[in-house]
Amino acid sequence: MHLLTDGLKLAAGRALEELLERFTSTRLRGLGAGILITALVQSSTAVTLACIGFVNTGLLSLRNGLWVIFGSNLGTTTNAWLVAWLGFGFKISAFALPFVGIGATLMLAAPGMRTRALGRALAGFGVLFLGIDVLKDTFSAFGEEMNVEDYLAGGLLGQLLLVLIGTLMTVLMQASGAVIAIVITAASGGLLSIEAACALVIGTNIGTTFTAILAAIGATSNARRLAASHVFFNLITGVVALLMLPVLIALLGLIRDWFGNAGDPATTIALFHTAFSVLGVLLMVPLSNWLLRTLEGHFKSREEEVARPQYLDANSAAIPDLALRALRMELNRSQAMATACLRGAAAEQAGEAAIRRQRDTLQTLSAAIAGYTGKLNTEHLPPVLVDHLARSLRVLQYQENAAESSLQAAAQAVSLTPLTPTLHGALTAFATAADALADAVDTSREEFGNEQVNQRLRETEEDYARLKEALLVAGAHAQMSIRDMQEHLRHASLLRRAAEQAAKAAHHLAALDEGAAAPQDAPAGVDQAEAGAL
Repeated sequence: MHLLTDGLKLAAGRALEELLERFTSTRLRGLGAGILITALVQSSTAVTLACIGFVNTGLLSLRNGLWVIFGSNLGTTTNAWLVAWLGFGFKISAFALPFVGIGATLMLAAPGMRTRALGRALAGFGVLFLGIDVLKDTFSAFGEEMNVEDYLAGGLLGQLLLVLIGTLMTVLMQASGAVIAIVITAASGGLLSIEAACALVIGTNIGTTFTAILAAIGATSNARRLAASHVFFNLITGVVALLMLPVLIALLGLIRDWFGNAGDPATTIALFHTAFSVLGVLLMVPLSNWLLRTLEGHFKSREEEVARPQYLDANSAAIPDLALRALRMELNRSQAMATACLRGAAAEQAGEAAIRRQRDTLQTLSAAIAGYTGKLNTEHLPPVLVDHLARSLRVLQYQENAAESSLQAAAQAVSLTPLTPTLHGALTAFATAADALADAVDTSREEFGNEQVNQRLRETEEDYARLKEALLVAGAHAQMSIRDMQEHLRHASLLRRAAEQAAKAAHHLAALDEGAAAPQDAPAGVDQAEAGAL
């Protein structure tokens, strides 16, 4: 199973990631993607880990990732069908040995990595079924002499013990498909009854959650929520399947007889595996929204706690003046986040990850503030308060612009080429001025003042102009490539924009706090065209 799974994953290349990125926009598509990818790579663990990775990096939402996980549980049932149809419907050595031979040849002689990986998968496929052939003969001999259930307690207690054995086997082998193949072979050889085999299969389903739990350690809150949803889904599905075990087996026996497979344990176990996975998905359809709400209330990160509004509530919303005061206090918090982004971008070693976390926190808080203002808009507010509300939203937009430009500047800084000492000095002076401006525009400081903001902004503009001129001269005199010059100019421009937007937010916040009119003129250094647009 490891040869087969690893070979398929390597041969697929980026197909796993591309499918997850492109085909998970709705619940149904996420479910389909989970089924398809798991059927292709024969590993629900691989899909689960990929999902956690994508949710961890924000490429996949928690809601859509949830349905990929559910689909993965359905997709893993294809392994049981492969074993049931190929392992017990054909002369195994007739097709398994050629797969081993062809696969081994490709592994040794193929020129490309993906072709060698495909050979590995083919060899693994052949060896898997050769192993099943050996198990069939061995279990058949054992089955004539003994029954595993003779050594277990009867009833529900015995079934629970079998579920535990199946869970432990999966945790130890890290391949539920291999365990299911052994279970099907043991049942076909008479070593296990259908009921015992099905209880073991339930255990394998629960055992697959262990890897997801390990992968979630140290991950983001959403990734931990996704891992928790995987555990919840498999546990609930397992409990329901165990309680309904006699009914499900009787029903599947009727279906099996209808298809003309009477007395075939392999088909019955494969049917059971599929049926209880489908049952789990059906259970999740009405429960998924509740599960999402419950998960979002847990595994909260520090950033999410910070992103929660501290001053906005329904009580203050009922009194317009109080609501606007609470809004201004919340905007002071969001201003501190924007200035932290600016300060991070101005640092010599810009921490892109830290700025991204701060930007995301600001965006979350911004959404909460926008929702609060939406509720206020429904009230009958006097014109002066409506004007204050609009100005507050403008402040919020400036802050988000500052954070986004800071993040882009930090991302740009990673790929910049080293500068000559003279140019590096100009860049350092500009970054130092931007850092000083970040301190000045923090409205939570007791010594905050508009004049200081204007002074720091003028200094930032002057240092930006000197850096820009120096870069243009260096490019014109071939002291650096035109491409490198453009990259450095873009980085400086992004940092300058972040500084200007943070300064605008500070000016408007100060005017709101003082009850003054909105600033009419743009701060020093801002183009008049931009000022007019704003």
